[in-house]
Amino acid sequence: MIWIFRKEKIVLKDRIITGISKDKSIRFFAVDATETVKKGIEIHQLFQPDSIILGRLLIAAIMMGIDLKSDKDRITLKIESDGPIGGALVTSDKNGNVKGYVNKPGAAASKGIIGIKDAIGNGVLTIIKDLGLKHPYIGTVKLIYGTIARDLTYYFVKSEQIPTSISLGVLIDEHGNIRQAGGFMVQLLPETKEEIISKVEKNIRSFPNLTDMMDMGYSIEKVINDFILKDLSPEIKRTVPVRYYCDCSKEKFARGLKLLGKEELEEALEKGEKLEIVCHFCRKKYIYGENDILEILNEL
Repeated sequence: MIWIFRKEKIVLKDRIITGISKDKSIRFFAVDATETVKKGIEIHQLFQPDSIILGRLLIAAIMMGIDLKSDKDRITLKIESDGPIGGALVTSDKNGNVKGYVNKPGAAASKGIIGIKDAIGNGVLTIIKDLGLKHPYIGTVKLIYGTIARDLTYYFVKSEQIPTSISLGVLIDEHGNIRQAGGFMVQLLPETKEEIISKVEKNIRSFPNLTDMMDMGYSIEKVINDFILKDLSPEIKRTVPVRYYCDCSKEKFARGLKLLGKEELEEALEKGEKLEIVCHFCRKKYIYGENDILEILNEL
């Protein structure tokens, strides 16, 4: 018997691609995060509009995090607002790992609010880059638009002085299930020629809805090559798998329990109480019994 192996190109489902135009004037990022967003929504049991808000933030964090240099670096996108959702937070790293949560899931829907802007309300968007330095970089902008994508575009121009176009999409079917989730980000590099800028602007203006195109079978690679950077010869430099991933552990939360102080921990022991912690990102529960508390006390 003769075995014949055919070489086939393996396409990762959830992935981010990054690259640059052939003339080195435009950087681009594009992500298909459909399964990643699905997992986040499933963990937190979210419905509209919470699912769309968290989904857009997860997609944005993936694209912004991929530029980090060290495995220990983190980027956090934080919304603080007076709307029903009460804010939201997501964090990502350079390896495509992302996680997040909405502060008050279900609050908007319970009030009959389905619009993204109304659910978020007035507030600020803060970007925190923890690069392992003494102090993290923190940039904050007012939530002027309430769409997240346009607010991030404003952030890049105001805080980083980088002309940027961002698209974030979460397509939901009539049953509230995620059909597609993805986004792209295009950034102009210094001294980009006016004719190139005009061409990119025209391409983006004439481009249909991203997630509708994904739902029709267009890959993020094809979207960038045939539409967003059409006639600009985009070159993909990296393709990285992405996933919803929480790295919490009982040991990590035990370190946090030390902050309660000796008195509170001893009081829990005297009352025979168990301490329970629920991770905001993955909803996993950790129980600390008598032996766990004694071990923490011994380390104080």
